[in-house]
Amino acid sequence: MPQSAEKRIGFVKRIFGDIAPRYDLLNHLMSAGQDMRWRKFAAEHLPDDTRMVLDVACGTGDMSLAVIRRRPEVNVGGLDFVMEMVSLARAKSARAGVSSRIQHVVGDAMCLPFDDDRFDAAIVAFGFRNMPERARALGEMRRVVRSGGRVMVLEMTLPRNMKMIRFFKWYLRNVIPLLGGLISRNRGAYKYLPDSIEDFLKPDELIACFERVGLQSVMAFPLTPGITYLHQGIVP
Repeated sequence: MPQSAEKRIGFVKRIFGDIAPRYDLLNHLMSAGQDMRWRKFAAEHLPDDTRMVLDVACGTGDMSLAVIRRRPEVNVGGLDFVMEMVSLARAKSARAGVSSRIQHVVGDAMCLPFDDDRFDAAIVAFGFRNMPERARALGEMRRVVRSGGRVMVLEMTLPRNMKMIRFFKWYLRNVIPLLGGLISRNRGAYKYLPDSIEDFLKPDELIACFERVGLQSVMAFPLTPGITYLHQGIVP
């Protein structure tokens, strides 16, 4: 792995380890609660025959819980490379009484510790833009999902509407660092996070990335209005 990628991984791990205790609160505040609706939307797009889902970069476990609430017949594997996040996810699933249905592990999204074809679907929610080798991560998600299963990415990006872009950039550059810094006491983290959104792939570029790793029938669904997208592709 290139040294620059190693440095980015270490930097991101330190940031998310530091802000983990305030992560959920800030997500809900800064999205005006929309992050919960976005995760619910993604859970609703799982195939009907899904029984095993992998939640990549699971963070504190909100996506895993959204899947469990929407699909009570499904079991989830949650993976994140930040121990502090995984600990919070385990505690959250215990409080919700669903620990037996969500198995959390510490691991690397670019080298998933699972056998081929193990899951019916794999999803990453708001963690994909932090991965330095995105095609590799998508390829790993494809590897562990069975033929006919689904790979999904729920992620924020810049909207296409010019007026919305101007407002969203102002919000990213001013409100998020201020609010995030005050609550988390880590202004640097909430400077990095808006930058990562501005630097992220455009929706059409992410579609192309899905197709390059061999995913088929790729679709993109814009949400609220176009600041978040759900991308999904089928494993051949």
